[in-house]
Amino acid sequence: MNSVLARTLVSLLLGIGTLGSTVHAQSVERTIKATIPFEFSVGDKTFPAGNYRLVSTAPAFLQLRDAAGHSLVTVLTNSVQSLNASVTPRLQFLSEGGHFRLAQVWQGSYPSGQQLQSHKPQTKIAKRNSGQTQTLAASESQ
Repeated sequence: MNSVLARTLVSLLLGIGTLGSTVHAQSVERTIKATIPFEFSVGDKTFPAGNYRLVSTAPAFLQLRDAAGHSLVTVLTNSVQSLNASVTPRLQFLSEGGHFRLAQVWQGSYPSGQQLQSHKPQTKIAKRNSGQTQTLAASESQ
């Protein structure tokens, strides 16, 4: 009876240890730096031109930080794939009525990126004005 209990406890501890390392591995942050030369929005917030950091936190979240590293906004994203992986990180903005909205973030040398979720009215405008995009190069941050 004691050996069964001991095996069960050892199995539980190993399972918890494995789960903890898996969760830690998934929480690796990828950060890029960008100088954005125009006013833009992320989610429902608008930000002035300036230096920013974009941090992928967990598979479906993106956090915008100021140059000092303070969190400004966290948004939910969808994964997008590209056949042509970019060597350098880049940001893609959609122009909607003269205002730029961050639409996609691509980390350097990864075939997948993050697409920010948008409201339905903005999506309709973006489809109508599909030729009006602005892509900016960014740099990886250590």
